[in-house]
Amino acid sequence: PQVGSVVEQAVDWKRRYGHMRMHTALHLLSVAVPFGVTGGSIGAERSRLDFDMADAPEDRVALEATLNAHVGADMTISEEWITSAELDANPGMVKTLSVQPPRGAGQIRLVRIGDGTDTIDLQPCGGTHVASTGEIGTLRIGKIEKKGRMNRRIYLHLDS
Repeated sequence: PQVGSVVEQAVDWKRRYGHMRMHTALHLLSVAVPFGVTGGSIGAERSRLDFDMADAPEDRVALEATLNAHVGADMTISEEWITSAELDANPGMVKTLSVQPPRGAGQIRLVRIGDGTDTIDLQPCGGTHVASTGEIGTLRIGKIEKKGRMNRRIYLHLDS
């Protein structure tokens, strides 16, 4: 549009909320599968994470149960900010192996799942999230694929 043009914008809330639920669910998956994340894709109903791991998780039923237990715990999702220097002093906060958090503004946003000593995840993230894990709904593990010698892809589905 040209400068001065009137435009109208609308958010597809159902799709946006699905992405928020799924993005938060992927954080839970990164907790339940404690390996570095090599890639991912977020959709409104189905998403995936790729992990730097040689073998697929041994018990997908237990993995799914763990995810849904985190959802059922209805943990609070919050954010806080740290400096680049603080992140540099804690490199283990970054779970993604190929993508680093944005730098340059001097501040890095952290997303926290849980409170205080009950925190299960704290990592840099610029994405959108729900207010609590209870908003995610029932999760189902989908296909688990071998994508290389040290790469396993795990699909996650929203069932509700």
